[in-house]
Amino acid sequence: MAEVWMVFFRAGTCDLEAAATALRDHGLQVSQEPGLLIASTGESQPFRIRLSSEPHVQAEAIEIGAGTPHEAALRDLNARFEVAIGDLDEALDEINTLIEVQAALQEASGGYLFLPWNGHLSAP
Repeated sequence: MAEVWMVFFRAGTCDLEAAATALRDHGLQVSQEPGLLIASTGESQPFRIRLSSEPHVQAEAIEIGAGTPHEAALRDLNARFEVAIGDLDEALDEINTLIEVQAALQEASGGYLFLPWNGHLSAP
């Protein structure tokens, strides 16, 4: 089962094209399918990236931000990149690619990174 982590941001500030450019700028190979980016180093497992601005996204951002130093900022975030990785342990073993994907998406969107497996939330 895939693990999914997210980068929350304000809708309209970033799209999949900008994300693809940022990922390439970080040295990743990127392929595109309708509504989906697939990024990897060529040797790493693929990171499958979707953009969502469904109504539940803002509600989840508010819930994730509650009680954190980022609570006020997350109230206004209504879009996110949802990044699926097939094997979290493998991704953590080869953490440099994971970090590059995270950095590229945060830089492109000015977004807040949320890692559900450890509850980590970080500002852009």
